Amino acid sequence: MAEKDRRTYVRVHDGLTDHPKIIEVGGEAAWLYISALCYSSRQLTDGLVPKRLIRRLTDLSNPEALASALLRVGLLHEGEHDCSRCPVGGPDVYVVHDYLEHQRSAAEVAALREKRSAAGQRGGRRSGESRRAASKGEANGEALASDLLKQTRTKTEAETETETEVEEVLRTSSRARRGAGHDEPPRADVERVCRALADAIEANGSKRPTITKQWRDSARLLIDKDRRTVEQVLGAIEWSQNSDFWRPNVQSMPKLRKQYDQMRLQAMRDKPKANLPATANGHLPGTDSRVAEHYDLMNELLAEGSN
Repeated sequence: MAEKDRRTYVRVHDGLTDHPKIIEVGGEAAWLYISALCYSSRQLTDGLVPKRLIRRLTDLSNPEALASALLRVGLLHEGEHDCSRCPVGGPDVYVVHDYLEHQRSAAEVAALREKRSAAGQRGGRRSGESRRAASKGEANGEALASDLLKQTRTKTEAETETETEVEEVLRTSSRARRGAGHDEPPRADVERVCRALADAIEANGSKRPTITKQWRDSARLLIDKDRRTVEQVLGAIEWSQNSDFWRPNVQSMPKLRKQYDQMRLQAMRDKPKANLPATANGHLPGTDSRVAEHYDLMNELLAEGSN
């Protein structure tokens, strides 16, 4: 049986290409807008996009000018804005206008995953009970007859029972989580870094890893106990997955936490001590540009080492 598609998606109106704002800014800026939607959905940021990542969201020329065009027509806001419908960020982020009006928030995504997980656990227990009942029925005619009666229930009755059970799980979510071995509800920051590592591993050509409770525990400890910010963890993920040495050695969140300090020290040792050469048009060569981006993403790690 094929694995269910667990990717997230963004909603885009089929009249977007004819929207006056899109027509005004042009196709290149429109692509940057779509890329910002995808980043926000994948990373669960509720529409906040770090300004330093704008160059990574598009390979088109002059992305800052494209972002300025989106700001001018109101498809993006500066982080500190006065739009009552959009969340407020800091001076170093852009905010996608009306993101939460059309897309799922991080809290909604976490709640949906929790609901699906609870329903799956309930279904698994019921399936196990049915198998045990069928086994007993082979030696007990009365038990077999009872099991056959259960199997003749209509589809509508089964669906109604499932819906009732899911509602009961939601009403008693605290007890259900304890019964399933979970100590606390899903956290948006933990889900964000776990998904980022899984995405990076898959993007490198490996089989997508399963995000387990052990992954989430390691991410939570990295943030809460080790006092790493989400941006620092994301920078470490990006750096490790672009390193020939660390890529095969960091294939899970527990490994990332274990090797975090070693990677930080290596990043400090390997940080370029001279300016990279620029081409005639003022841009870095392709390879050097990618190296520079990786070091930019490790700025927080390097800052720790200098304190």
